[in-house]
Amino acid sequence: MEVIVKKSIKNKFLYSWMILAVLFFSITFSVYGQGNEYTVHLRRDFGYGGGSNIRGTFTIILVGQDDQVESATFLMDGNPMIVVQEVPFKYQFHTDAYGFGDHFLSAQVTLEDGSVEVTPALQYNFVSPEAEREQVVTILVAIGSVILITLVIFGVVQAIFLKDRTRHGKRPVEGQHYGLLGGTICPKCGCPFSRHIWALNLVVGRLDRCEYCGKWVMTTRATPEALREAESMQIANLAEVDNEIPIPESKEDLDQTRYIDHI
Repeated sequence: MEVIVKKSIKNKFLYSWMILAVLFFSITFSVYGQGNEYTVHLRRDFGYGGGSNIRGTFTIILVGQDDQVESATFLMDGNPMIVVQEVPFKYQFHTDAYGFGDHFLSAQVTLEDGSVEVTPALQYNFVSPEAEREQVVTILVAIGSVILITLVIFGVVQAIFLKDRTRHGKRPVEGQHYGLLGGTICPKCGCPFSRHIWALNLVVGRLDRCEYCGKWVMTTRATPEALREAESMQIANLAEVDNEIPIPESKEDLDQTRYIDHI
């Protein structure tokens, strides 16, 4: 009985070593094989690229260990495009030269030891000039729709939630600091205010809300000189308004001020 138990333990020990050896060699050969694998990469030099739909000038590039490669034959749908025999292994082409529709790009790699490997194929759809224009127009319409919807949302927010919510009592201060984004001048009321980080950038300017009149306006960054001039002008205008407002002398006069504008 004791002998049988010892043989069973010995067999399990041998089986364990065999399993470890198999795993070791599998991992070793797997890593070695991966080191010798080659792939191709497609780079857009000039033209249109919308996912797998492309048109224009592109470069197909062999990716892998160049020092082991004797030559690379780039293939289009399994047919040779060109044979490159020196580093870098790449080839520039225009999609119109190979017809429109789906194409498969790959490379046949000849190594210095005489072995040959074929890379996995990349699938692309070479579109016509007409199809390219249609897809570009579709993209531009989508972008324009997003911008238009955003503007509508801003308008609805202004009309419903921000109507008449102006900064009453806020006055420009001469020489004030406008923050990292700088200041701008409202084209509606002429008051200078800080540019907001949440303003909508529309390339030609930023759609921002004036802190004084509460209007949404298209703004650009103003120079320090222009900001100082706007500050002085608004301060002078406010001083004139203040001088025109009568000071109530009695309770009856104070009650009458509710009929005076700007009070």
